[in-house]
Amino acid sequence: MPTYKRSAVTSKGGINFVRSVVEDAGSLFIKIEQENDLGIDALFEFIRDERPLNKQIAVQIKSGASYYNAETEACAFPIGGHRSYWSSHPLPVFGIVYVPSRKAAYWVNIKHCLKANVDAATIRFPATQANLFTAGTFTTLFVPAVLGEVPQVTYCDALGLANSQRPSEMYLGLLVLFRRYPNDHAVWDRLISLFRSLPVSDIPPIWIDWLAHIPGHGDIFYHDQAPNEDIKAYVRDKFARFECAEIVKLLEMIDPESQIGRGTVGQSVEAIISSLPRAEKLLRQVISATRAPMAVRESAALILAMNKGSAAESELQSLHNAGSWYAGEVFAYVKEHGSINPYA
Repeated sequence: MPTYKRSAVTSKGGINFVRSVVEDAGSLFIKIEQENDLGIDALFEFIRDERPLNKQIAVQIKSGASYYNAETEACAFPIGGHRSYWSSHPLPVFGIVYVPSRKAAYWVNIKHCLKANVDAATIRFPATQANLFTAGTFTTLFVPAVLGEVPQVTYCDALGLANSQRPSEMYLGLLVLFRRYPNDHAVWDRLISLFRSLPVSDIPPIWIDWLAHIPGHGDIFYHDQAPNEDIKAYVRDKFARFECAEIVKLLEMIDPESQIGRGTVGQSVEAIISSLPRAEKLLRQVISATRAPMAVRESAALILAMNKGSAAESELQSLHNAGSWYAGEVFAYVKEHGSINPYA
């Protein structure tokens, strides 16, 4: 009697689940029939209101309890020999893990994961409300994420996500709140609270760009609503209470490669710090803080020089004497020109 492996049944169940989610939403699920496992099970063709969006993605589908850890609430599947194929595929590549016990699936951007984990042998990602793949989230979360649109989440749900302890849910909630509700005080309360409480390693750089919408700078562009003057005054008052700890944290967000320049996180950091009523005093305190990393003190000195010109020469000279060649270069430039503007 012929046999049919349970794994085949489980795999088919996952494919059928994903297919039903996609097709019930009016989009196209194109199954890839293949004798050899190339790592792509299907293509999605997105359709909205019966109109094609001219957007396809390639998808790897995994199904079964072996791909989900209930204790850690995380999914994982092996990369195997697919790294090169996935990385060089002309379409965006996503992985979807179907968990039968939950009757739900979770997705991950495979290309992003591979780029961030160049030596990994396994794709690992948390299973959260932020990457839930169901009939209810396909059009509200998944499609907007693929297309770079703002997810369709209500204010109450977004606020709940923003208060989550899970990073991906927290980020999703704040993204929706910032893009759709920038004139709500609770949005900025939560964003500033998280900036203060989280370690630098857990703060997405984009959050600094969001905060920089309050002072603004030449490369700030509004995609949706802009904060009104009442909100700007409210947040400026919160910024005015920043002390050295917050200034150091902001400076630590500056990328060591791109530094302070047009379109960088450093530009947003500079805009925030320069807008503070006690900016000069706080910057001088950071520069003189010998326990602070030299890169932080150098960035503080550069911002001081941008605002005060030759009045920052003594601080620059002090850092140069302490071994900073960078401060020496900035000092020489300010000495010759009287000021410095890295955006010019």
